[in-house]
Amino acid sequence: MKKLLVVLLLLVVGCSVAGKDVNAFEGHVTEVKVGGLEVECSSAVKDGEMTGTEEGWPCLVLVPHDIPVHTNDGENLKMDTFREQAREEELLKIRVKLSESTEITEDPESRKVTAEEITVLE
Repeated sequence: MKKLLVVLLLLVVGCSVAGKDVNAFEGHVTEVKVGGLEVECSSAVKDGEMTGTEEGWPCLVLVPHDIPVHTNDGENLKMDTFREQAREEELLKIRVKLSESTEITEDPESRKVTAEEITVLE
């Protein structure tokens, strides 16, 4: 009985410490790359809380050419128009909806994600 209780306690503690999967995040575009974008994703790394530290965590967001891109008002944008706007505007703020939920951590491999939809917020 004690062993069972210890195992259950370990499971509960382990699950509460484990990170949470993210299906979308907001951040500023810091660089436009071939086939993708570098987007500041510290809020996703830090579980949605901004800690006030200066440390930024970039995510490499792979952007298939056929995904929908629109403004916050619902206006559709062509991918080429969006990429040009991201190049010209310093720190363009966007919301990235991911193709699948994933845990985004300080590990660089976890910060390589694929976008399903992009919304320009500014």
